[in-house]
Amino acid sequence: MDPGDELARALAAAATHFDAEGLACDYAALAASRERGHLAVCLAALETFDPAQVRIAARMAFWINVFNAGVLRDAPELEFAGDEQEMATFFERPRLGIFAQRYSLDEIYHGLLRGNVPAHGRLQAPMRRDDPRLAHMPIAFDERLHFALFRTARSSPAFRVFEGGRLDLQLEEAATQYVRRMARVEDDGGTVTAPKLLQWYANDFGGERGVLEFVLARLDDALRERVERRGGRIRLRYGAFDWTLNRRGG
Repeated sequence: MDPGDELARALAAAATHFDAEGLACDYAALAASRERGHLAVCLAALETFDPAQVRIAARMAFWINVFNAGVLRDAPELEFAGDEQEMATFFERPRLGIFAQRYSLDEIYHGLLRGNVPAHGRLQAPMRRDDPRLAHMPIAFDERLHFALFRTARSSPAFRVFEGGRLDLQLEEAATQYVRRMARVEDDGGTVTAPKLLQWYANDFGGERGVLEFVLARLDDALRERVERRGGRIRLRYGAFDWTLNRRGG
């Protein structure tokens, strides 16, 4: 079986340790499980796998799944991480080997999936311009990928498994679910509080106007109508990001 397909199967099996929405995980059970062992085996198999073999149309789904698998395999390291800086260290450390190259999670996220631009709070891109790993970058950027990447935090997007043939639908589902869970409409439609994630990467959405349009397009009809009745007199705010481990039952 193709290593990317096998990895997707392993991720689907690991989903049994999450609640129905993919929002909270039983990390203790996952750490001792066969499913985590299978994830580790699948990631180890990528050491000799050339990502150039991944179909161009499936490349984004492949890298999203690699990112999420790396997070789940190494999640025990985050047991006592409680703030943004401790989380940042986890994502910056090289931890994945693919075709004799080492990758950090940030290099996959911001280097490959976002077109090699700086992460939130960083001034430099994660990879040099001549880095050979950039040859494996997806050919197109999609801002909805921010809602596909699992971060083990309470404010993280839900855990999901992605398929190249269904990626557009899955990204839209992930974005809509996240916006409806995290965004708020207050002051009778006069204030929209968007998720912090959209403030960090507002440029990916076309600036604050783009952020507002992105959020409004994914609110349920009743909330969107309340905002639209304001005739453009809307204040945009951002909520906080809760870095607490999204432990199931916690």
